[in-house]
Amino acid sequence: MGTCLLTHSTRLEEIMSSPESLLRVLRRQHAHIASLVFGVTISSGQERKNAVADLLHYVALHESAEQTFMHPVGLKSVGDLAAVQGRVVEEREIEAVITHLESLDADSMDFMIYFGLLEEALNGHARAEEDLEAHTISEAVPDEQMQSIASGLELVDVWMDPATHSIVGSVAQMPWPRGDRNGVRFGEMHRKSLAAFGAVSRHR
Repeated sequence: MGTCLLTHSTRLEEIMSSPESLLRVLRRQHAHIASLVFGVTISSGQERKNAVADLLHYVALHESAEQTFMHPVGLKSVGDLAAVQGRVVEEREIEAVITHLESLDADSMDFMIYFGLLEEALNGHARAEEDLEAHTISEAVPDEQMQSIASGLELVDVWMDPATHSIVGSVAQMPWPRGDRNGVRFGEMHRKSLAAFGAVSRHR
């Protein structure tokens, strides 16, 4: 990979020099996920398929960033491990619901029933991360480490092109074409996102 870890190095430097707090980043990204969920519920046909793809792309990156930069710190640092372990279990449950959703017709009643379960799971997971995990970690680690976690999570937004909701330059060359939002399964996006964030983590 050489010395060029990101094609958006200027944006990365801005993040590292002026980091947001962890809770602020979480709230902003969770709010964006909520807006993407809403976009699915008000659409239909091809528009809904595109909205679902947008949501799953973002969730794959967001959860992968948390699993790389936030959860490991919590598991090593906090006394209340349940505050972190519970979030890991929730993410596995979310991934299972998504896997089932991907097998359904997006305009079917079954899809909307399971999508309602996904929306409920995402909302509960977001609240628990903000109210329990982030608070518990903040009491256990120094501010500098909290800022490092926050800057890691902000890479989610560095790698998303807001004009197309496609993945842009990264250290790991995300595997799905920019124009093909519907052809890549969540599991693959998640695995490749974890690899990309892992590469960044090793070079920090």
